[in-house]
Amino acid sequence: MTSPPSSDLRTGAQALQEATANSHNRFNGGPNGATQRLQTRAPVGIKVCPKFKLTRADSIFTMGSCFARNVEHALVESGLRVLPEKFDFPLELLNPKAAELARASLNAPLHYRVIVRAVLNKYSPLSMLNEFQRVLEPERYTAPHKGLIQVDEDRWYDPQAKDTGMHGLKDSLTVRFLIEKATQEVRQTSAVFLTLGLTETWLDAETGTVLNFAPPPLLIKKWPDRFRFFNATYTDVLDSLEELYQLIVRKVRPDMKFVVTVSPVPLNTTFTAQDVITANTYSKSTLRAAADAFCARHDNADYFPSYEMVMSTHPDTAWKADRIHVTQDVVDFVIGQFIGAYIAPEPA
Repeated sequence: MTSPPSSDLRTGAQALQEATANSHNRFNGGPNGATQRLQTRAPVGIKVCPKFKLTRADSIFTMGSCFARNVEHALVESGLRVLPEKFDFPLELLNPKAAELARASLNAPLHYRVIVRAVLNKYSPLSMLNEFQRVLEPERYTAPHKGLIQVDEDRWYDPQAKDTGMHGLKDSLTVRFLIEKATQEVRQTSAVFLTLGLTETWLDAETGTVLNFAPPPLLIKKWPDRFRFFNATYTDVLDSLEELYQLIVRKVRPDMKFVVTVSPVPLNTTFTAQDVITANTYSKSTLRAAADAFCARHDNADYFPSYEMVMSTHPDTAWKADRIHVTQDVVDFVIGQFIGAYIAPEPA
């Protein structure tokens, strides 16, 4: 006889009672049926049962992929305090393409903010953990030159900083200082909002540093054995989230609240032999399952279904023409759902 699972084992009566009390429990049938909600071009709302509430006096620290930049902007526009706050970045330290886009967006605050703050993007749970470890346990981080990679006599590369290109050592250390200074703001927050992006992960075997994204082909060709690739498993993701959680509640505040979600933005390139569509499905489903298991462990950690809201919305409504980036209207809708579920109303 197969042994039953050890967790969440309920009686049949309890399961039936929960299903009966759930007004959103059927795919087809009733005003809240999924079929009924999916037959529209409007953004799809999804039932949320928050474990905790936040107030407008709380600050929210955001970390994650490019979708997190859209999320934080929508939160700011809603009047919430989002950390890192008022972050800017010297345009001369961006790579030429990003700097050109930023200069062209100087009169468009949303686009400028997303482009400049993209240097803070963190794509995998392991690279998020790496960044928090740098600022909360610096004594354990012993990689020389803060994990920067010396490309040649005059150029250094930061494998954690998106869109910053290669610079001299002084400028590269400035980039690292500005990013770590932004991450330090987690010490001032009462809630951490994590947007998980992907599972495909790179490692610098020489320094032991988890990279934020794939190293440029130039560096792989220069040192073919230095960089290692692995596709994180469910266990890898869950362990990283747990280590990140324990680090923050130990070093910052024991009552920190965590909101975890998965970015709907697809994997742009896969380094596996799979079709990118298959690889993306593995990545998102692994992150989603691990996020749920992580949040089930902790009363102060909750999963927010922004991924499901975007993916369930009609493609013409949800996506820009590239089918990669989410439209701002849908991002605003998602954040409206978040605020309605998690932000306690102001007293009358």
